[in-house]
Amino acid sequence: MTGAASMSASGLSVTLDRKPIVRDASLTLRPGELTALVGPNGAGKTTLMRALAGLLPADGTILLDGRSLADFSARERARRIAYLPQGNTFHWPMPVEQIVALGRYPHGDPFSPATEADRSAVAEALAATGTQDLAHRAVTHLSGGEKARVALARALATRADILLADEPTMSLDPRHQLVVMDLLRDQTRKGGTVLAVVHDLALAARYADRVITIQEGRVSADARPNDALNAERIASVFGVEATIIEFDKGRIPVARRAL
Repeated sequence: MTGAASMSASGLSVTLDRKPIVRDASLTLRPGELTALVGPNGAGKTTLMRALAGLLPADGTILLDGRSLADFSARERARRIAYLPQGNTFHWPMPVEQIVALGRYPHGDPFSPATEADRSAVAEALAATGTQDLAHRAVTHLSGGEKARVALARALATRADILLADEPTMSLDPRHQLVVMDLLRDQTRKGGTVLAVVHDLALAARYADRVITIQEGRVSADARPNDALNAERIASVFGVEATIIEFDKGRIPVARRAL
């Protein structure tokens, strides 16, 4: 990371194929905070995240450290914002180490040899995600969970100030879900800013500093987990009845039945 960074969006709207997907969304992402973005399928989570990454045209205002995101060059934006898409699709049988090294692309000339900073960032990302033993294996030969961790390593290797992670625990077993959430939390302890789409409400409640709920393209809550994920809001947003379980660090919602 090059330093703490904040991002804000105001009146953000995205229309795709003449259909409004995100509607008048406003939010702020702060250094040192892990923010979970939650909502039902089709609510607009991925579209919102891609707009924040500068990958989709949007109406409204997006500011990175008070400067319009539109004023950043693509390479400068890629150095400041690491975007981890969902799905972890790899089309070429490249070694894992080379895949992770792609995270360094915004920092230099693709025709020049790797620098010491590049090698250090790649090694650190492999170690953090527990993929160092996979470094020389073809990424196309890995399991879904292994690919998910490699994709996260590539994003971490960028050493960006802001990490936008779309369903980073997808395809992971329970242990590696916790490992990944711990990694995201660790980024915030280093001063990073993290927004993650999380489908597991228990993980969101346990790890997030703030939870943003989105439904039908609109932000319906932006609050601490205990407030954003109470039983009434979960029923309204997700259409499920939830039991709220108290534990030593707060509350965890557990879905009981569909409404």
